[in-house]
Amino acid sequence: MECRGKGVTGRPWAATGGLSCSRIARWACVFGLAVVSAAAHAQAEPLPASVDPGRLRERFDVPVSPPREAQLPELKAGVRDEVPEAVKAIRVTLREIQVDGATVFTPAQLREQTATYVGREITGSDIFGLAQALTAYYRNAGYFLSLVVVPPQTLTDGRLTLRVIEGYVHEVFLEGDERVRKELAAIGEEIKSIRPLRAEVLERYLLIANEFPGVQLRSVLTPSDVPGAADLTLIAKIKNVEGFASIDNYGTRYLGPNQAMVGVSANQLLGVNDQWRYIGVGTGDTEMAYHQLAYSQTLNHEGLKVGVSVSQARTQPGDSLKANNIQGRSEGVSLSLGYPLLRTRNQSLLSRLVYDVTDIDGSSGGTRTTEDRIRAIRAGLSWLLLDRWDGQNTLELDVSQGVGGTTRADPLKSRAGADSMFSKLTFDYTRIQPLSARWALTLGVLGQWTGDTPLLSSEQLALGGRRIGRAYESAELVGDRGLALRLEPRYQASSTLSWLPAYQLLGFYEIGEITQVVVQSAGTPATQSLASAGVGARLFMAGNVTAQVEAVWPLTKPLASSAPDSGKTMRLLASLMVRF
Repeated sequence: MECRGKGVTGRPWAATGGLSCSRIARWACVFGLAVVSAAAHAQAEPLPASVDPGRLRERFDVPVSPPREAQLPELKAGVRDEVPEAVKAIRVTLREIQVDGATVFTPAQLREQTATYVGREITGSDIFGLAQALTAYYRNAGYFLSLVVVPPQTLTDGRLTLRVIEGYVHEVFLEGDERVRKELAAIGEEIKSIRPLRAEVLERYLLIANEFPGVQLRSVLTPSDVPGAADLTLIAKIKNVEGFASIDNYGTRYLGPNQAMVGVSANQLLGVNDQWRYIGVGTGDTEMAYHQLAYSQTLNHEGLKVGVSVSQARTQPGDSLKANNIQGRSEGVSLSLGYPLLRTRNQSLLSRLVYDVTDIDGSSGGTRTTEDRIRAIRAGLSWLLLDRWDGQNTLELDVSQGVGGTTRADPLKSRAGADSMFSKLTFDYTRIQPLSARWALTLGVLGQWTGDTPLLSSEQLALGGRRIGRAYESAELVGDRGLALRLEPRYQASSTLSWLPAYQLLGFYEIGEITQVVVQSAGTPATQSLASAGVGARLFMAGNVTAQVEAVWPLTKPLASSAPDSGKTMRLLASLMVRF
C-alpha cells in the first residue's frame, strides 16, 4: 500500500521524519479493535432488565384504594294487594285482552304474552296471575318500577282490560356531604328524565357516583305520593384521606430485595370532584426510589375524568453491580382522559386515552450509556363481565403508538434498531370462577404483539415478579412479543379468631414465553421461556391488615441473579399491607 501526500513543508511524508503510512495504519487498527472490543463487551454483558428505571412505573402504579363494592338502592315497597276472595271465585271465558298504558312494548309483543288466556275459561286468580306475569315481563326487561294492575271492570262481554303503570322516579332527595351535591343533583335530574326508568340507567348513574373520589353512596327507593312513581334518596359520605402502607421482599437482588411502599390519596380537596394521589417506594438505601404524584378530576355526572401524573425513578444497583457505579433515572408525565362507555352491575366497559412523555437515562462510572426519549399515545379499554356461571371476567386491552422522541440514529438508545415510532398491542385477561362456596379458580392470559422493529427497553413485555412468574424477579425475561398463562386455585374460609376474620389458601402455576424480533446479544436465543409454581396463604386480619406468604419454585430456567447451582431453589416471599 502506498501513501502519498505532503507535509507542512511541502515535502512528501515518506521523506520526512514525521508519521509514516505504516504507523498510521497500525494506530488505526489498534483503535478499531478497541472500539469493536468495547462494543462486543457491551453487547455480551447487558445489564439485567430488572434494574431499568423505566420499568418501575408499571410495577408501582397501583390504585391507592380498593374498588368500592357497588350498592344498589334499598327498596322500601308499599303493601302488596291480595286477591279478594270474591274475585278468586270469578269464572269467565275471555274473548279479548286489552293492555292500556303500554309504551315500551308493541301490541304484538303483549299479545304473545296474553294469547294463552284468550278463548278458554279462567278464574279471577288467573287474571291477577296474568297481571303479575306481565309485571315480571317488564321487570325482566329492566323496567323494575313498572307494574301491571287490574282496574275495576265488568267482564260480561268477555273483554279484559289491564293497565300498565310504567314506573319512574318522581323526586330525588339529597343528603350527606355537600361537596358532591352539585354532581348528585345532576345525576338525579338524569334519572328523573328517563320514563319509564330502566334498571341499567339507575345502575349506571349510581355506580358512577359511587366512584367519585372518596364517595360512599347509599341510595333508597320509596313509594311516591304520585301514582306509579317512586322517590329516590341519595346519601353521600366522603372519606377525605385514604391509603395504604406495605413492606415486602418482592424486590430484586440489585434493587432490593426488601422494599417499602406508601400510597395516600386526598379526596375532594378542592371541592371540584377531585383527587390528589401520592405513591412512594424505596429500599431504605440508595438502590431504588420511586415517586409519583397524580391529580384527577371527574368533570361531569357521566363519569368523564381527566388526569395528570408526574413520576420520577432513581436506581443505583447494589450487590455485585455496585462497584460499576451504575445509575439510572426515569422521569415521566402522563395526561389521561377516561369515560365509562357502559356501566352496570354485571358489565362495564371503560375507555381511556393517555399521552405519555418519558425520559430514561443510564450511566456507568459517570459516563452516559443509554438515553431513551419516549412520546406515546395509548388508547385502552377495560372490560368487566359477571356471567351466568357466576364467573368474573376482566380484560385490559391497550394499543400504543409512539409519536416521537428517540430515533434510530441516536447512538445511546437502549436497543439497536429501535426508535420511538413504535406500535404495539397488549392485553391481560383474567377469569375468576367460583367452584363452590369456598373454592375458586383463577385463569389469566396476558401478552404483547408488535411488528418487526425492536422496541425500546421499557416498552418490552416483562415476565417475572408479582404480575406473572412469581418465582422469578421482576423483568427476569423481556421481549418484544410474548404470551403468558397463569392458574391459581384458591380456598377461602372464615375464622373464629378475632384477629383473623378470613383467610385464603392458594397454589399457582405460571408459564410464559417472550421473543426478540432482533437478537441484540450474541449467544442469546430469540425466544426464551420460564415457568414457576408455588403455594401460599393470604391472611385478612382485623384492622384492614393483609398478609401474604408464598413458597415459590422456578421450574425451568434458573433465576438469573442467583448462582448457577442455586437458581432453582425454593424462595420464600412475604408481604404485609395496612389500609387506612
